[in-house]
Amino acid sequence: MADLEKLTVTIKNYHVHAQGDLDALYSRVRLEDANGETFYFKQVVVPKYLKIHGAMATETPRTWYFKRISKKTIVVLAFENKAGKVEYDLDDIRLIARSTIFKGVVFSLGSIPAAIIAATATFGLGLVIMPMGLWYGYRNIFKLPAMLSRKTLLSDFAKHGIIVR
Repeated sequence: MADLEKLTVTIKNYHVHAQGDLDALYSRVRLEDANGETFYFKQVVVPKYLKIHGAMATETPRTWYFKRISKKTIVVLAFENKAGKVEYDLDDIRLIARSTIFKGVVFSLGSIPAAIIAATATFGLGLVIMPMGLWYGYRNIFKLPAMLSRKTLLSDFAKHGIIVR
């Protein structure tokens, strides 16, 4: 399981890749840490509640609490505002975790006919799509909801000294 990480960053720029009712996906997020070093996150998922309260404000130092869900993607679960208050919304995160289950079912079921169609067109080479789709489906059905479950998040927040009421 991915550990909850804490990082103080200043957002320099980003591209809005997709926005939904629950969250937004940002790509190529350029950040600067406390030492002045610039680095990138390829994809950042931010729940709508955190975005509204200023988690993606540019040129302002923010302390993010996030989890890595893949090598290049993170989910911001909470952030510390200027006053020092930690903003979070576990209900939004719960809905995001539930939506990953639906995506996992679609990946798993969709990979089988996609692999058959691609295999027909590529003389069997397209069957490689099936294990990839099943792996992404497994990951979205079991791994990500477990990583974003309320019980896991409460224990992770407690390790960082955040009291959830």
